[in-house]
Amino acid sequence: MPPGPIPGPRPLGADAWQPLPLADGAAALVLSVFGPRNAAEIRRVLAPGGTLIVATPGPGHLAELRQPLGLIGIDERKPARLADAFGGYGRPEVSAVHYELHLGHAELTDLVAMGPSARHIGAADLAALVAALPAPVTVTVDVEVRSYQG
Repeated sequence: MPPGPIPGPRPLGADAWQPLPLADGAAALVLSVFGPRNAAEIRRVLAPGGTLIVATPGPGHLAELRQPLGLIGIDERKPARLADAFGGYGRPEVSAVHYELHLGHAELTDLVAMGPSARHIGAADLAALVAALPAPVTVTVDVEVRSYQG
């Protein structure tokens, strides 16, 4: 069978600050969830008429955990930075996702471990901080989803 495009969706994990291993205009959809975004590379690989979806934490995301666990905050300039980076796509559609979770200590530890605060809190320190919290803990999920058309 000759090489060619693989039909259907395919996930890709790559270093956002290096050239993405895709041909120019090869992606009908680019999805970035809570990660760094290389606007120039996204523009290069996104097909004309393609869609870029960016999910970022909203101002209330994990607010109940920030002080007691020492989590890093949400950059209040993020919407402006996204507008600067992706202004060439026009005004995005923005949707808010907001709900609460009730998490035990193990789930809280996993939640922090998968986010950027994990680089700032040692495992032993995190375990001690989590152990001092009641269980379960109510945690707010606050996500802003932006959809841009290429």
